[in-house]
Amino acid sequence: MHVKLVRSAMVVALLLSLAAVTNGCASKPTMKVRHAEMQGVQFGFPPSLAVQMTVVMDVFNPNSYDVAVRAMRGTVTFQDRYTMPIDFRPGGEGIWLGSDRTTQVRVPATVPVDIALRILREAMTGTVPYRVVGKADVTATRSLKIESDDYSVDERGEIARQQIEASIAALGIPILR
Repeated sequence: MHVKLVRSAMVVALLLSLAAVTNGCASKPTMKVRHAEMQGVQFGFPPSLAVQMTVVMDVFNPNSYDVAVRAMRGTVTFQDRYTMPIDFRPGGEGIWLGSDRTTQVRVPATVPVDIALRILREAMTGTVPYRVVGKADVTATRSLKIESDDYSVDERGEIARQQIEASIAALGIPILR
Protein backbone atom coordinates (compact mmCIF):
# COMPACT_ATOMS: atom_id res chain seq x y z
CA MET A 1 0.00 0.00 0.00
CA HIS A 2 2.80 2.42 0.98
CA VAL A 3 4.68 1.76 -2.30
CA LYS A 4 1.56 2.53 -4.36
CA LEU A 5 1.00 5.77 -2.45
CA VAL A 6 4.62 6.89 -2.98
CA ARG A 7 4.47 5.94 -6.66
CA SER A 8 1.18 7.84 -7.10
CA ALA A 9 2.62 10.90 -5.35
CA MET A 10 5.67 10.81 -7.63
CA VAL A 11 3.47 10.62 -10.75
CA VAL A 12 1.34 13.54 -9.53
CA ALA A 13 4.47 15.59 -8.73
CA LEU A 14 5.92 14.85 -12.18
CA LEU A 15 2.67 15.82 -13.92
CA LEU A 16 2.43 19.05 -11.91
CA SER A 17 6.04 19.90 -12.78
CA LEU A 18 5.39 19.17 -16.43
CA ALA A 19 2.25 21.33 -16.41
CA ALA A 20 4.08 24.22 -14.74
CA VAL A 21 6.94 24.10 -17.23
CA THR A 22 4.78 23.80 -20.35
CA ASN A 23 1.91 26.16 -19.40
CA GLY A 24 1.61 29.69 -18.07
CA CYS A 25 4.84 29.69 -16.07
CA ALA A 26 6.99 29.21 -19.17
CA SER A 27 8.23 32.28 -21.04
CA LYS A 28 9.84 32.23 -24.45
CA PRO A 29 13.46 33.32 -24.55
CA THR A 30 14.02 36.63 -26.37
CA MET A 31 16.61 36.87 -29.13
CA LYS A 32 18.38 39.98 -30.36
CA VAL A 33 21.03 40.16 -33.05
CA ARG A 34 24.18 41.49 -31.37
CA HIS A 35 26.37 41.60 -34.47
CA ALA A 36 27.68 39.53 -37.36
CA GLU A 37 31.25 38.55 -38.16
CA MET A 38 32.97 37.41 -41.31
CA GLN A 39 35.38 34.71 -40.24
CA GLY A 40 37.29 33.62 -43.26
CA VAL A 41 36.62 31.50 -46.27
CA GLN A 42 35.40 28.02 -47.04
CA PHE A 43 36.56 25.81 -49.90
CA GLY A 44 34.22 23.07 -51.02
CA PHE A 45 33.70 20.30 -53.52
CA PRO A 46 32.62 20.52 -56.27
CA PRO A 47 34.88 23.53 -56.55
CA SER A 48 33.19 26.32 -54.66
CA LEU A 49 34.37 29.28 -52.67
CA ALA A 50 32.43 30.98 -49.89
CA VAL A 51 32.79 33.49 -47.08
CA GLN A 52 31.97 32.15 -43.60
CA MET A 53 29.67 34.49 -41.66
CA THR A 54 28.63 34.09 -38.03
CA VAL A 55 25.53 35.84 -36.68
CA VAL A 56 25.99 36.46 -32.95
CA MET A 57 22.70 36.57 -31.06
CA ASP A 58 22.08 37.52 -27.43
CA VAL A 59 19.45 35.11 -26.11
CA PHE A 60 17.80 35.96 -22.78
CA ASN A 61 16.16 33.09 -20.91
CA PRO A 62 13.61 34.64 -18.48
CA ASN A 63 12.62 31.27 -17.00
CA SER A 64 13.61 29.80 -13.64
CA TYR A 65 15.00 26.75 -15.45
CA ASP A 66 17.66 26.21 -18.13
CA VAL A 67 16.71 25.94 -21.81
CA ALA A 68 18.83 24.40 -24.61
CA VAL A 69 18.87 25.42 -28.27
CA ARG A 70 19.20 22.13 -30.20
CA ALA A 71 18.92 23.45 -33.75
CA MET A 72 18.07 26.47 -35.88
CA ARG A 73 16.88 26.42 -39.47
CA GLY A 74 16.05 29.38 -41.63
CA THR A 75 17.61 32.06 -43.79
CA VAL A 76 19.76 35.16 -43.62
CA THR A 77 18.85 37.80 -46.23
CA PHE A 78 21.19 40.66 -47.14
CA GLN A 79 19.81 43.96 -48.42
CA ASP A 80 16.32 42.38 -48.64
CA ARG A 81 17.55 40.62 -51.77
CA TYR A 82 20.20 37.92 -51.29
CA THR A 83 19.00 34.94 -49.25
CA MET A 84 21.29 32.23 -47.84
CA PRO A 85 20.18 29.13 -45.88
CA ILE A 86 20.96 28.54 -42.20
CA ASP A 87 21.02 25.01 -40.79
CA PHE A 88 22.68 25.13 -37.38
CA ARG A 89 22.88 22.00 -35.21
CA PRO A 90 25.39 22.42 -32.37
CA GLY A 91 25.51 18.71 -31.50
CA GLY A 92 25.11 16.94 -28.21
CA GLU A 93 22.28 18.38 -26.14
CA GLY A 94 22.66 21.78 -27.82
CA ILE A 95 23.65 25.12 -26.30
CA TRP A 96 22.27 25.49 -22.78
CA LEU A 97 20.93 28.91 -21.78
CA GLY A 98 21.13 29.47 -18.04
CA SER A 99 17.99 30.53 -16.20
CA ASP A 100 17.37 34.30 -15.94
CA ARG A 101 20.53 34.96 -17.96
CA THR A 102 21.68 36.21 -21.38
CA THR A 103 23.85 33.84 -23.44
CA GLN A 104 25.59 34.52 -26.75
CA VAL A 105 24.68 32.01 -29.45
CA ARG A 106 26.84 31.96 -32.60
CA VAL A 107 24.97 30.82 -35.72
CA PRO A 108 27.10 30.16 -38.84
CA ALA A 109 26.00 30.92 -42.41
CA THR A 110 27.88 30.46 -45.67
CA VAL A 111 27.85 33.20 -48.33
CA PRO A 112 29.16 32.29 -51.82
CA VAL A 113 31.92 34.69 -52.90
CA ASP A 114 30.02 35.83 -56.01
CA ILE A 115 27.06 36.87 -53.81
CA ALA A 116 29.40 38.59 -51.32
CA LEU A 117 30.93 40.58 -54.21
CA ARG A 118 27.45 41.65 -55.40
CA ILE A 119 26.51 42.71 -51.87
CA LEU A 120 29.70 44.82 -51.65
CA ARG A 121 29.13 46.48 -55.02
CA GLU A 122 25.54 47.38 -54.13
CA ALA A 123 26.26 48.63 -50.60
CA MET A 124 25.73 52.39 -50.56
CA THR A 125 26.80 52.92 -46.94
CA GLY A 126 29.37 51.52 -44.52
CA THR A 127 26.96 48.84 -43.31
CA VAL A 128 24.99 46.07 -44.98
CA PRO A 129 21.54 45.29 -43.53
CA TYR A 130 20.52 41.67 -43.01
CA ARG A 131 17.57 39.76 -41.60
CA VAL A 132 17.60 36.36 -39.88
CA VAL A 133 14.32 34.42 -40.10
CA GLY A 134 13.78 30.86 -39.00
CA LYS A 135 12.76 28.32 -36.42
CA ALA A 136 14.65 27.06 -33.38
CA ASP A 137 14.21 23.74 -31.59
CA VAL A 138 14.59 24.02 -27.81
CA THR A 139 14.63 21.77 -24.75
CA ALA A 140 13.36 22.95 -21.36
CA THR A 141 15.07 21.81 -18.13
CA ARG A 142 18.09 19.55 -17.93
CA SER A 143 16.28 16.94 -15.84
CA LEU A 144 12.91 16.57 -17.64
CA LYS A 145 14.19 17.46 -21.13
CA ILE A 146 10.86 18.76 -22.45
CA GLU A 147 11.30 19.45 -26.18
CA SER A 148 9.57 22.20 -28.14
CA ASP A 149 10.22 22.66 -31.85
CA ASP A 150 9.68 25.53 -34.28
CA TYR A 151 10.20 28.51 -31.96
CA SER A 152 10.05 31.53 -34.34
CA VAL A 153 13.04 33.83 -34.85
CA ASP A 154 12.85 37.07 -36.89
CA GLU A 155 15.62 39.59 -36.23
CA ARG A 156 17.41 42.33 -38.17
CA GLY A 157 20.96 43.61 -37.95
CA GLU A 158 23.80 45.23 -39.88
CA ILE A 159 27.31 44.09 -40.71
CA ALA A 160 30.17 46.43 -41.53
CA ARG A 161 30.92 46.51 -45.25
CA GLN A 162 34.64 46.41 -44.30
CA GLN A 163 34.27 42.93 -42.76
CA ILE A 164 32.90 41.50 -46.00
CA GLU A 165 35.58 43.31 -47.99
CA ALA A 166 38.40 42.01 -45.76
CA SER A 167 37.20 38.40 -46.07
CA ILE A 168 37.13 38.60 -49.86
CA ALA A 169 40.49 40.42 -50.01
CA ALA A 170 42.05 37.61 -47.95
CA LEU A 171 41.37 35.35 -50.93
CA GLY A 172 43.38 37.64 -53.20
CA ILE A 173 40.26 38.64 -55.13
CA PRO A 174 40.45 42.28 -56.25
CA ILE A 175 37.47 44.42 -55.28
CA LEU A 176 36.41 46.87 -57.96
CA ARG A 177 34.67 50.04 -56.87
